[in-house]
Amino acid sequence: MEATVSRHSRNASRSSRPRSTTKGPLDQVDDPLGTETVNISSPLRTTALPELFGTSFENLDPLAPDDLPPTVEKDLSFLLRYEVYHSLSQLDIPHALRSEFIVPASSESLPTTLQKLEQLLAEGHFLLAAHLSGTILSSSLLKPTDIRRIFALFYTRLACLQLSGNTIIAAQESKALEDLTSAFYYVEPLPDKSDKGQTYPRHIVPWPLRALAVRLQSIGFGDSRRGIGGLYEIGLEARREILRTDISPAERQLWRERLADLGVRNVNALIEMGDLNAAKQALDSMRMSGMPNDLRTSSKVLLLVLIGDLDSARRLCSEGTETEQGFFNALLSMAEGQYSAAADEWRSLLERERQRPDEAVIQQNLAVCLLYTGHLNEAREVLESLIQKQHSFPSLVYNLSTIYELCSEKAGKLKAELVETVARQPARGDLNLDRPSADFKI
Repeated sequence: MEATVSRHSRNASRSSRPRSTTKGPLDQVDDPLGTETVNISSPLRTTALPELFGTSFENLDPLAPDDLPPTVEKDLSFLLRYEVYHSLSQLDIPHALRSEFIVPASSESLPTTLQKLEQLLAEGHFLLAAHLSGTILSSSLLKPTDIRRIFALFYTRLACLQLSGNTIIAAQESKALEDLTSAFYYVEPLPDKSDKGQTYPRHIVPWPLRALAVRLQSIGFGDSRRGIGGLYEIGLEARREILRTDISPAERQLWRERLADLGVRNVNALIEMGDLNAAKQALDSMRMSGMPNDLRTSSKVLLLVLIGDLDSARRLCSEGTETEQGFFNALLSMAEGQYSAAADEWRSLLERERQRPDEAVIQQNLAVCLLYTGHLNEAREVLESLIQKQHSFPSLVYNLSTIYELCSEKAGKLKAELVETVARQPARGDLNLDRPSADFKI
Protein backbone atom coordinates (compact mmCIF):
# COMPACT_ATOMS: atom_id res chain seq x y z
CA MET A 1 0.00 0.00 0.00
CA GLU A 2 1.22 3.47 -0.78
CA ALA A 3 2.06 5.56 2.24
CA THR A 4 2.39 8.84 0.42
CA VAL A 5 -1.23 9.13 -0.58
CA SER A 6 -2.21 12.63 0.42
CA ARG A 7 -5.82 12.69 -0.66
CA HIS A 8 -8.69 10.51 0.37
CA SER A 9 -10.54 9.17 -2.65
CA ARG A 10 -14.20 9.67 -1.83
CA ASN A 11 -17.31 8.15 -3.33
CA ALA A 12 -20.65 9.89 -3.28
CA SER A 13 -22.89 8.42 -0.61
CA ARG A 14 -26.33 7.36 -1.72
CA SER A 15 -27.80 7.76 1.76
CA SER A 16 -28.84 11.29 2.46
CA ARG A 17 -28.92 12.94 5.84
CA PRO A 18 -32.29 13.88 7.34
CA ARG A 19 -33.64 17.09 5.90
CA SER A 20 -32.76 20.14 7.99
CA THR A 21 -35.45 22.48 9.20
CA THR A 22 -36.13 25.55 7.09
CA LYS A 23 -35.82 28.86 8.92
CA GLY A 24 -36.82 32.31 7.82
CA PRO A 25 -34.91 35.59 8.17
CA LEU A 26 -36.73 36.50 11.38
CA ASP A 27 -36.11 33.22 13.18
CA GLN A 28 -33.77 33.26 16.12
CA VAL A 29 -30.24 32.21 15.25
CA ASP A 30 -29.43 28.85 16.80
CA ASP A 31 -26.13 27.22 17.37
CA PRO A 32 -25.29 25.17 14.24
CA LEU A 33 -25.21 21.91 16.19
CA GLY A 34 -27.72 22.91 18.82
CA THR A 35 -31.37 22.18 19.32
CA GLU A 36 -34.29 23.65 17.52
CA THR A 37 -35.46 25.18 20.77
CA VAL A 38 -33.58 27.02 23.46
CA ASN A 39 -33.14 24.78 26.48
CA ILE A 40 -33.44 26.76 29.68
CA SER A 41 -33.27 24.31 32.52
CA SER A 42 -31.20 23.15 35.43
CA PRO A 43 -27.43 23.70 35.22
CA LEU A 44 -25.00 20.81 34.98
CA ARG A 45 -24.96 18.73 38.13
CA THR A 46 -21.49 18.71 39.56
CA THR A 47 -19.91 16.09 41.75
CA ALA A 48 -16.49 15.28 43.13
CA LEU A 49 -14.53 14.26 40.04
CA PRO A 50 -10.78 14.03 39.43
CA GLU A 51 -9.06 17.05 37.96
CA LEU A 52 -9.15 17.01 34.17
CA PHE A 53 -6.70 18.56 31.73
CA GLY A 54 -8.11 17.64 28.31
CA THR A 55 -5.13 15.46 27.39
CA SER A 56 -6.95 12.12 27.10
CA PHE A 57 -7.83 12.83 23.47
CA GLU A 58 -4.20 12.38 22.46
CA ASN A 59 -3.92 8.79 23.71
CA LEU A 60 -7.01 6.95 22.50
CA ASP A 61 -4.98 4.01 21.18
CA PRO A 62 -1.71 3.19 22.99
CA LEU A 63 -0.57 1.02 20.07
CA ALA A 64 -1.22 3.56 17.31
CA PRO A 65 1.81 4.70 15.23
CA ASP A 66 3.84 7.22 17.21
CA ASP A 67 4.47 9.50 14.28
CA LEU A 68 4.17 9.70 10.52
CA PRO A 69 7.04 9.64 8.04
CA PRO A 70 8.29 13.18 7.41
CA THR A 71 7.24 12.97 3.76
CA VAL A 72 3.65 11.99 4.58
CA GLU A 73 0.93 14.33 5.78
CA LYS A 74 -2.63 13.15 6.25
CA ASP A 75 -5.32 15.74 5.62
CA LEU A 76 -8.51 14.93 7.55
CA SER A 77 -10.43 18.01 6.48
CA PHE A 78 -13.24 15.72 5.25
CA LEU A 79 -14.02 15.02 8.94
CA LEU A 80 -14.08 18.73 9.79
CA ARG A 81 -16.91 19.70 7.45
CA TYR A 82 -19.98 21.15 9.13
CA GLU A 83 -22.42 19.13 7.01
CA VAL A 84 -21.08 15.84 8.39
CA TYR A 85 -22.63 16.46 11.81
CA HIS A 86 -26.35 16.43 12.49
CA SER A 87 -28.15 18.84 14.78
CA LEU A 88 -29.02 17.33 18.14
CA SER A 89 -32.17 17.99 20.13
CA GLN A 90 -33.27 17.56 23.74
CA LEU A 91 -36.97 17.58 22.92
CA ASP A 92 -37.31 13.91 23.89
CA ILE A 93 -35.58 14.45 27.25
CA PRO A 94 -37.72 15.33 30.31
CA HIS A 95 -37.34 19.00 31.21
CA ALA A 96 -35.90 18.25 34.65
CA LEU A 97 -33.04 16.29 33.07
CA ARG A 98 -32.12 18.85 30.41
CA SER A 99 -28.92 20.86 30.55
CA GLU A 100 -27.81 23.58 28.20
CA PHE A 101 -25.54 22.66 25.33
CA ILE A 102 -22.05 24.08 25.75
CA VAL A 103 -20.90 26.37 22.94
CA PRO A 104 -17.22 27.43 23.10
CA ALA A 105 -16.56 31.16 23.06
CA SER A 106 -14.73 32.54 20.05
CA SER A 107 -11.72 33.38 22.22
CA GLU A 108 -11.62 29.99 23.96
CA SER A 109 -8.54 27.84 23.42
CA LEU A 110 -8.62 24.21 22.33
CA PRO A 111 -7.20 22.82 25.63
CA THR A 112 -9.89 24.64 27.60
CA THR A 113 -12.63 23.29 25.35
CA LEU A 114 -11.26 19.75 25.57
CA GLN A 115 -11.21 20.07 29.34
CA LYS A 116 -14.91 20.92 29.30
CA LEU A 117 -15.54 17.90 27.08
CA GLU A 118 -13.72 15.63 29.50
CA GLN A 119 -15.86 17.04 32.31
CA LEU A 120 -19.06 16.18 30.43
CA LEU A 121 -17.82 12.65 29.80
CA ALA A 122 -16.81 12.18 33.43
CA GLU A 123 -20.26 13.28 34.59
CA GLY A 124 -22.19 11.15 32.09
CA HIS A 125 -23.64 13.95 29.93
CA PHE A 126 -23.17 11.95 26.74
CA LEU A 127 -25.58 13.89 24.53
CA LEU A 128 -23.95 17.16 25.56
CA ALA A 129 -20.53 15.60 24.96
CA ALA A 130 -21.60 14.47 21.49
CA HIS A 131 -22.76 17.99 20.71
CA LEU A 132 -19.54 19.58 21.95
CA SER A 133 -17.41 17.05 20.04
CA GLY A 134 -19.22 17.92 16.83
CA THR A 135 -18.87 21.63 17.57
CA ILE A 136 -15.11 21.29 18.01
CA LEU A 137 -14.73 19.18 14.88
CA SER A 138 -16.62 21.68 12.74
CA SER A 139 -14.84 24.72 14.20
CA SER A 140 -11.51 26.32 13.38
CA LEU A 141 -9.84 25.03 16.57
CA LEU A 142 -8.36 21.97 14.88
CA LYS A 143 -5.80 21.67 12.12
CA PRO A 144 -6.70 19.14 9.40
CA THR A 145 -3.40 17.33 10.05
CA ASP A 146 -3.96 16.89 13.81
CA ILE A 147 -4.95 13.27 13.28
CA ARG A 148 -4.77 12.11 16.89
CA ARG A 149 -7.23 14.69 18.21
CA ILE A 150 -9.52 14.51 15.18
CA PHE A 151 -9.89 10.74 15.36
CA ALA A 152 -10.32 10.84 19.15
CA LEU A 153 -13.02 13.51 18.92
CA PHE A 154 -14.77 11.68 16.08
CA TYR A 155 -14.76 8.50 18.16
CA THR A 156 -16.12 10.44 21.14
CA ARG A 157 -18.88 11.86 18.96
CA LEU A 158 -19.96 8.45 17.63
CA ALA A 159 -19.68 6.66 20.98
CA CYS A 160 -21.65 9.34 22.83
CA LEU A 161 -24.35 9.30 20.18
CA GLN A 162 -24.73 5.58 20.75
CA LEU A 163 -24.75 5.92 24.52
CA SER A 164 -27.43 8.61 24.34
CA GLY A 165 -29.69 6.49 22.11
CA ASN A 166 -28.88 8.13 18.77
CA THR A 167 -27.37 5.13 16.99
CA ILE A 168 -28.98 5.97 13.64
CA ILE A 169 -27.38 9.42 13.62
CA ALA A 170 -24.04 7.86 14.59
CA ALA A 171 -24.39 5.37 11.73
CA GLN A 172 -25.01 8.16 9.24
CA GLU A 173 -22.05 10.19 10.47
CA SER A 174 -19.71 7.18 10.50
CA LYS A 175 -20.01 7.02 6.71
CA ALA A 176 -17.79 10.10 6.54
CA LEU A 177 -14.84 7.75 7.15
CA GLU A 178 -15.80 5.81 4.02
CA ASP A 179 -13.55 2.83 3.24
CA LEU A 180 -11.29 2.19 6.23
CA THR A 181 -9.27 -0.28 4.16
CA SER A 182 -8.24 2.52 1.80
CA ALA A 183 -4.52 3.12 1.29
CA PHE A 184 -5.10 6.61 2.68
CA TYR A 185 -5.39 5.18 6.19
CA TYR A 186 -2.08 3.28 6.09
CA VAL A 187 1.48 4.48 6.58
CA GLU A 188 4.78 2.73 6.05
CA PRO A 189 7.00 2.33 9.14
CA LEU A 190 9.80 4.81 9.61
CA PRO A 191 13.11 3.58 8.13
CA ASP A 192 14.95 3.66 11.45
CA LYS A 193 12.28 1.48 13.06
CA SER A 194 11.66 -1.06 10.32
CA ASP A 195 14.87 -2.95 11.15
CA LYS A 196 13.53 -3.72 14.61
CA GLY A 197 10.67 -5.87 13.44
CA GLN A 198 7.67 -4.27 11.77
CA THR A 199 7.98 -3.79 8.03
CA TYR A 200 4.34 -3.70 6.91
CA PRO A 201 2.04 -0.66 6.76
CA ARG A 202 0.26 0.44 9.93
CA HIS A 203 -3.27 1.76 10.19
CA ILE A 204 -3.49 5.31 11.51
CA VAL A 205 -7.08 5.10 12.79
CA PRO A 206 -7.26 4.24 16.52
CA TRP A 207 -8.45 0.71 17.19
CA PRO A 208 -11.54 1.70 19.25
CA LEU A 209 -12.77 3.87 16.38
CA ARG A 210 -12.18 1.13 13.81
CA ALA A 211 -14.09 -1.46 15.85
CA LEU A 212 -16.96 0.96 16.44
CA ALA A 213 -17.10 2.16 12.83
CA VAL A 214 -17.40 -1.39 11.50
CA ARG A 215 -20.81 -1.85 13.13
CA LEU A 216 -22.04 1.69 12.58
CA GLN A 217 -21.15 1.67 8.89
CA SER A 218 -22.95 -1.64 8.41
CA ILE A 219 -26.05 0.05 9.84
CA GLY A 220 -25.52 3.26 7.88
CA PHE A 221 -25.08 1.47 4.56
CA GLY A 222 -27.81 -1.07 5.36
CA ASP A 223 -25.50 -4.04 4.81
CA SER A 224 -25.12 -6.45 7.75
CA ARG A 225 -22.60 -8.58 5.87
CA ARG A 226 -20.35 -5.55 5.61
CA GLY A 227 -20.07 -5.53 9.39
CA ILE A 228 -19.19 -9.24 9.59
CA GLY A 229 -16.55 -8.87 6.88
CA GLY A 230 -15.09 -5.82 8.56
CA LEU A 231 -14.73 -7.63 11.88
CA TYR A 232 -12.93 -10.55 10.24
CA GLU A 233 -10.63 -8.16 8.40
CA ILE A 234 -9.42 -6.34 11.48
CA GLY A 235 -9.36 -9.68 13.30
CA LEU A 236 -6.71 -10.89 10.85
CA GLU A 237 -4.67 -7.83 11.73
CA ALA A 238 -4.99 -8.61 15.44
CA ARG A 239 -3.82 -12.19 14.86
CA ARG A 240 -0.85 -10.93 12.86
CA GLU A 241 0.14 -8.61 15.70
CA ILE A 242 -0.13 -11.41 18.27
CA LEU A 243 2.35 -13.51 16.27
CA ARG A 244 4.97 -10.77 16.15
CA THR A 245 8.18 -11.57 18.02
CA ASP A 246 9.30 -7.99 18.62
CA ILE A 247 6.46 -6.81 20.88
CA SER A 248 6.28 -6.87 24.66
CA PRO A 249 4.10 -9.32 26.63
CA ALA A 250 1.83 -6.43 27.62
CA GLU A 251 1.26 -5.48 23.98
CA ARG A 252 0.60 -9.10 23.02
CA GLN A 253 -1.95 -9.41 25.83
CA LEU A 254 -3.68 -6.25 24.64
CA TRP A 255 -3.97 -7.67 21.12
CA ARG A 256 -5.40 -10.90 22.55
CA GLU A 257 -8.02 -8.91 24.43
CA ARG A 258 -8.87 -7.06 21.25
CA LEU A 259 -9.24 -10.31 19.34
CA ALA A 260 -11.51 -11.74 22.04
CA ASP A 261 -13.61 -8.58 21.93
CA LEU A 262 -13.97 -8.93 18.15
CA GLY A 263 -15.26 -12.46 18.67
CA VAL A 264 -18.02 -11.19 20.95
CA ARG A 265 -18.84 -8.41 18.49
CA ASN A 266 -19.08 -10.98 15.70
CA VAL A 267 -21.58 -13.07 17.66
CA ASN A 268 -23.62 -9.96 18.45
CA ALA A 269 -23.63 -9.00 14.77
CA LEU A 270 -24.91 -12.45 13.80
CA ILE A 271 -27.65 -12.19 16.42
CA GLU A 272 -28.68 -8.80 15.05
CA MET A 273 -28.88 -10.40 11.60
CA GLY A 274 -31.18 -13.07 13.03
CA ASP A 275 -28.81 -15.92 12.18
CA LEU A 276 -28.89 -17.65 15.57
CA ASN A 277 -27.41 -20.92 14.31
CA ALA A 278 -24.35 -19.16 12.95
CA ALA A 279 -24.12 -17.14 16.16
CA LYS A 280 -24.11 -20.33 18.25
CA GLN A 281 -21.45 -21.93 16.03
CA ALA A 282 -19.29 -18.82 16.29
CA LEU A 283 -19.79 -18.78 20.04
CA ASP A 284 -18.79 -22.44 20.39
CA SER A 285 -15.62 -21.86 18.39
CA MET A 286 -14.56 -18.79 20.36
CA ARG A 287 -11.45 -19.29 22.45
CA MET A 288 -11.51 -15.82 24.05
CA SER A 289 -8.01 -16.36 25.45
CA GLY A 290 -7.60 -12.63 25.97
CA MET A 291 -10.29 -12.47 28.67
CA PRO A 292 -10.15 -13.57 32.31
CA ASN A 293 -11.91 -16.87 32.97
CA ASP A 294 -14.81 -15.34 34.90
CA LEU A 295 -15.48 -12.69 32.26
CA ARG A 296 -15.14 -15.28 29.50
CA THR A 297 -17.71 -17.58 31.11
CA SER A 298 -20.11 -14.74 31.87
CA SER A 299 -19.97 -13.43 28.31
CA LYS A 300 -20.66 -16.84 26.82
CA VAL A 301 -23.53 -17.58 29.21
CA LEU A 302 -25.24 -14.27 28.49
CA LEU A 303 -24.88 -14.75 24.75
CA LEU A 304 -26.30 -18.27 25.00
CA VAL A 305 -29.27 -16.93 26.97
CA LEU A 306 -29.76 -14.26 24.32
CA ILE A 307 -29.72 -16.92 21.61
CA GLY A 308 -32.14 -19.07 23.61
CA ASP A 309 -29.90 -22.10 24.12
CA LEU A 310 -30.61 -22.48 27.83
CA ASP A 311 -29.33 -26.07 28.07
CA SER A 312 -25.89 -25.07 26.83
CA ALA A 313 -25.92 -22.04 29.11
CA ARG A 314 -26.70 -24.21 32.13
CA ARG A 315 -23.92 -26.66 31.27
CA LEU A 316 -21.48 -23.78 30.92
CA CYS A 317 -22.58 -22.35 34.28
CA SER A 318 -21.43 -25.53 36.00
CA GLU A 319 -17.85 -24.63 35.02
CA GLY A 320 -17.95 -21.29 36.83
CA THR A 321 -17.42 -20.35 40.45
CA GLU A 322 -20.08 -20.84 43.12
CA THR A 323 -20.97 -17.15 42.98
CA GLU A 324 -21.37 -17.25 39.21
CA GLN A 325 -23.45 -20.42 39.38
CA GLY A 326 -25.85 -18.86 41.87
CA PHE A 327 -26.36 -15.75 39.76
CA PHE A 328 -26.82 -17.52 36.44
CA ASN A 329 -29.02 -20.28 37.85
CA ALA A 330 -31.45 -17.60 39.01
CA LEU A 331 -31.21 -15.87 35.64
CA LEU A 332 -31.86 -19.13 33.81
CA SER A 333 -34.88 -19.81 36.01
CA MET A 334 -36.28 -16.46 34.87
CA ALA A 335 -35.55 -17.33 31.24
CA GLU A 336 -37.54 -20.56 31.69
CA GLY A 337 -40.48 -18.68 33.23
CA GLN A 338 -40.00 -20.10 36.74
CA TYR A 339 -40.38 -16.76 38.49
CA SER A 340 -41.24 -18.08 41.96
CA ALA A 341 -38.14 -20.26 42.03
CA ALA A 342 -36.06 -17.42 40.61
CA ALA A 343 -37.29 -15.05 43.33
CA ASP A 344 -36.19 -17.51 46.01
CA GLU A 345 -32.79 -17.84 44.34
CA TRP A 346 -32.30 -14.06 44.15
CA ARG A 347 -33.23 -13.73 47.85
CA SER A 348 -30.79 -16.50 48.71
CA LEU A 349 -27.99 -14.68 46.90
CA LEU A 350 -28.69 -11.47 48.81
CA GLU A 351 -28.78 -13.29 52.15
CA ARG A 352 -25.57 -15.25 51.56
CA GLU A 353 -23.44 -12.28 50.57
CA ARG A 354 -24.06 -8.71 51.68
CA GLN A 355 -22.71 -5.64 49.88
CA ARG A 356 -22.30 -7.40 46.55
CA PRO A 357 -21.15 -5.16 43.68
CA ASP A 358 -24.14 -6.39 41.65
CA GLU A 359 -26.63 -6.08 44.51
CA ALA A 360 -28.73 -3.47 42.70
CA VAL A 361 -29.10 -5.71 39.64
CA ILE A 362 -30.07 -8.68 41.81
CA GLN A 363 -32.69 -6.65 43.65
CA GLN A 364 -34.13 -5.42 40.37
CA ASN A 365 -34.33 -8.98 39.05
CA LEU A 366 -36.05 -9.96 42.29
CA ALA A 367 -38.57 -7.16 41.75
CA VAL A 368 -39.27 -8.38 38.22
CA CYS A 369 -39.94 -11.88 39.55
CA LEU A 370 -42.27 -10.42 42.18
CA LEU A 371 -44.06 -8.50 39.44
CA TYR A 372 -44.66 -11.64 37.39
CA THR A 373 -45.89 -13.53 40.44
CA GLY A 374 -48.44 -10.83 41.28
CA HIS A 375 -46.68 -9.16 44.24
CA LEU A 376 -46.87 -5.64 42.82
CA ASN A 377 -46.59 -3.72 46.09
CA GLU A 378 -43.54 -5.67 47.20
CA ALA A 379 -41.92 -5.21 43.79
CA ARG A 380 -42.62 -1.47 43.98
CA GLU A 381 -41.00 -1.24 47.42
CA VAL A 382 -37.86 -3.01 46.20
CA LEU A 383 -37.43 -0.73 43.19
CA GLU A 384 -38.21 2.45 45.13
CA SER A 385 -35.61 1.47 47.72
CA LEU A 386 -33.03 1.29 44.93
CA ILE A 387 -33.97 4.79 43.78
CA GLN A 388 -33.52 6.03 47.35
CA LYS A 389 -30.03 4.49 47.31
CA GLN A 390 -29.12 6.74 44.34
CA HIS A 391 -29.50 4.03 41.68
CA SER A 392 -31.23 5.00 38.44
CA PHE A 393 -30.01 2.78 35.60
CA PRO A 394 -32.39 2.64 32.60
CA SER A 395 -33.99 -0.75 33.24
CA LEU A 396 -34.66 0.23 36.86
CA VAL A 397 -36.59 3.42 36.09
CA TYR A 398 -38.40 1.70 33.21
CA ASN A 399 -39.54 -1.20 35.38
CA LEU A 400 -40.60 1.13 38.19
CA SER A 401 -42.57 3.24 35.71
CA THR A 402 -44.27 0.06 34.49
CA ILE A 403 -45.26 -0.85 38.04
CA TYR A 404 -46.67 2.65 38.57
CA GLU A 405 -48.87 2.13 35.53
CA LEU A 406 -50.07 -1.23 36.83
CA CYS A 407 -50.82 -0.35 40.44
CA SER A 408 -51.86 3.31 40.52
CA GLU A 409 -54.34 5.62 38.85
CA LYS A 410 -51.87 8.48 39.34
CA ALA A 411 -49.11 6.89 37.29
CA GLY A 412 -48.40 10.11 35.41
CA LYS A 413 -47.78 12.04 38.62
CA LEU A 414 -45.65 9.25 40.08
CA LYS A 415 -43.51 9.07 36.96
CA ALA A 416 -43.05 12.84 36.96
CA GLU A 417 -41.91 12.66 40.59
CA LEU A 418 -39.54 9.85 39.63
CA VAL A 419 -37.98 12.09 36.98
CA GLU A 420 -37.50 14.84 39.56
CA THR A 421 -35.92 12.39 42.00
CA VAL A 422 -33.50 11.08 39.38
CA ALA A 423 -32.64 14.64 38.35
CA ARG A 424 -31.52 15.42 41.91
CA GLN A 425 -29.14 12.46 42.08
CA PRO A 426 -25.43 13.31 41.88
CA ALA A 427 -23.54 12.74 38.64
CA ARG A 428 -21.13 9.83 38.95
CA GLY A 429 -20.18 9.25 35.32
CA ASP A 430 -21.37 5.66 35.06
CA LEU A 431 -24.81 6.45 33.60
CA ASN A 432 -26.17 8.55 30.79
CA LEU A 433 -27.73 11.63 32.40
CA ASP A 434 -29.32 12.86 29.17
CA ARG A 435 -31.86 10.06 29.13
CA PRO A 436 -34.99 10.18 26.96
CA SER A 437 -38.57 10.29 28.15
CA ALA A 438 -39.03 6.71 26.92
CA ASP A 439 -36.92 5.49 29.85
CA PHE A 440 -39.69 6.74 32.13
CA LYS A 441 -42.52 5.70 29.77
CA ILE A 442 -43.59 9.33 29.45
